[in-house]
Amino acid sequence: MPQWTLFENDFRSIDQVLNELLERTNALSAHLVDRSGQLITTAGRTADFDATAFASLIAADFTANAELSQLLGDPSVEAVVSEGKSRSVHSCMLAERVIMCTVFDRRSTLGLVRFRAQRACQELDLVFRALFEKVGLIEPAPGGHEFVDAAGREVDALFGE
Repeated sequence: MPQWTLFENDFRSIDQVLNELLERTNALSAHLVDRSGQLITTAGRTADFDATAFASLIAADFTANAELSQLLGDPSVEAVVSEGKSRSVHSCMLAERVIMCTVFDRRSTLGLVRFRAQRACQELDLVFRALFEKVGLIEPAPGGHEFVDAAGREVDALFGE
């Protein structure tokens, strides 16, 4: 998988979205992982586990679930959830290259995390697609940004934000 780096403005945007996700869900941490298993960035509490190993396992888990989904006739997987007794993880794909994982405990619910993660994923998808266009990993989408921006404004208006 090609190497790429984050620009400072992109990192600020990403950090803001992840911290807002944590605040609105009361989740413990949020992580962005490259599909190859490399940790991109983290927000929140991570001192009690190995984030590098976590990133590798999340990428493998997401890939395995995507393959399983294809085997069952579905071309893609929307999200992967791992529910534990004390902590759970919700993972979803953005920009077809980055996995966003939200780690949460009983202070939150899967429904809330799923809802807010979907919103964060939409925002981060735009950031990463623009970044990948800048570094030449994907071709620019003609006129695509205007529609996505307009849709985002409509969702914001709907929820009074």
